[in-house]
Amino acid sequence: MIPALIVYLIRKYKGTLKIFFKSLMSKNIVFKLLIVLGLILLTSSFTIPSENKSLSYNVIKNKKVIGVIHIDKSISQNEIVYTLSSDIKAKFLAKFNVVGKEKAIYKKGVLVYSSVYRTLNNKVKVNHSVELQGNTYHIATSDEIKPMSCENIKHNLVTFYFEEPKDISFVFCDNQKEMVPVIAVSDGVYKVEISKGKYNVFHYKKGKCIKVEAVSKLFSVTLIPIAS
Repeated sequence: MIPALIVYLIRKYKGTLKIFFKSLMSKNIVFKLLIVLGLILLTSSFTIPSENKSLSYNVIKNKKVIGVIHIDKSISQNEIVYTLSSDIKAKFLAKFNVVGKEKAIYKKGVLVYSSVYRTLNNKVKVNHSVELQGNTYHIATSDEIKPMSCENIKHNLVTFYFEEPKDISFVFCDNQKEMVPVIAVSDGVYKVEISKGKYNVFHYKKGKCIKVEAVSKLFSVTLIPIAS
């Protein structure tokens, strides 16, 4: 962009270069022009382009694909936005269809908003949001809005699909609405204790999440990335 601007100026003032440069030297405009160009270069150097990343996982139970999870990560100058959508159909005593949508927004590395919406056979089962207001997080449900004890949340579960949780001891679980422990089981393997008898195990290879085991007392599945 800058070289093109310089070429344009040279072509435009080609017939009066001598007069132009004499005027610049006499009025010290060269120095001012260099400052302006330097500021333009500096500004362009710190411009962070938007970036989007997408991941998809098959949800597998008993070696059968019963659903799909899509996760998007959008990076801009001011924020990082994660969105997750899932659609799972299976039979466990009875047929069920779970559809979920999640969103998380980070600014300056801190969670400022998250939401979880989930239906079971078209009936709403989970619907709440968390928002940072001032220095305090507030959770909003259909019944009330109340403050939370969490401070400066820097990771929630959706971030684990994109980043290996090295040196992270706790993560915010949106569904539980609280911080839960993260245990390093072995190299590249991390267990997230969601609640009693319910946990996720994230597996990584070269920093990429290659498998997630979601375990509960009644229902357990494995998430495997879909090759792009």
